[in-house]
Amino acid sequence: MCERATRAHSDLAQWAVFLRVAIVTGATRGIGRAVAITLAKSDVAVAVVARDAAACDKVATEIRALGGTAMPFSCDVADPIARAKLVPSVAEMIGPPTIFVHAAARVYAPTKLQFVDDVEVASSLETDLVAAIILSRDTLAYMLEARFGRIVYIGSVAAKTGVAGGTLYATAKAGLEGLARGIALDYSRRGITANVVSVAFAETERLASRINGDPESRARIERATATRSIPEASEVAGCVAFLCSEQNKHTTGTVLEVTAGGHLNNLW
Repeated sequence: MCERATRAHSDLAQWAVFLRVAIVTGATRGIGRAVAITLAKSDVAVAVVARDAAACDKVATEIRALGGTAMPFSCDVADPIARAKLVPSVAEMIGPPTIFVHAAARVYAPTKLQFVDDVEVASSLETDLVAAIILSRDTLAYMLEARFGRIVYIGSVAAKTGVAGGTLYATAKAGLEGLARGIALDYSRRGITANVVSVAFAETERLASRINGDPESRARIERATATRSIPEASEVAGCVAFLCSEQNKHTTGTVLEVTAGGHLNNLW
């Protein structure tokens, strides 16, 4: 369920209107959290969006402690009813959103397609792809009015290589690339860019859980990269921040690979 930010933060909203406003989904962990913090450091007012209300509050509080502007918006982006309320709520409480970053992604257990039921299909695609489509559409009205818009999707090398047991994930990530290209073709002449930042692995909680303290697991991932290292979430966020900036006028419809050269191999 999507809950509007409380009026207790209205003082922030009053001066946040003078800043660019960004909606960041999946903003409480990993790359999404790093993006929210990095954008806030670049004088962007950030709507911190995720399902966990307490986690949203925590990240928003952290950003404000750093001198930035942020408000928490608890929202399950896979829920059509909650999703429909998100962009209007952000526009009312902070200001018209002209930056949208979709970092939300469903955690999946590796499963071959024959064993995936309809509920899992709907849930995975709603979170990873449909939400990106709908929320991009909903923010476009504000972007068109401002003649400025920046859309970035957090993608994956799985869009090109596939991933064993992750057919739905790879399908959704491939869809994000097509979505960015379509938006770029339709709206770039109106000051709106759309791009994908593609990752393989990054130093996040999800990676830590996958490695589970096993040095050989980490070494195996590092050996699959060209740099023999794993990018920090903050490095990925820095690339996103550039694509969302006013300095970026001509990078659109592209896939920026932040993979330590891992996209040159098949990590999966």
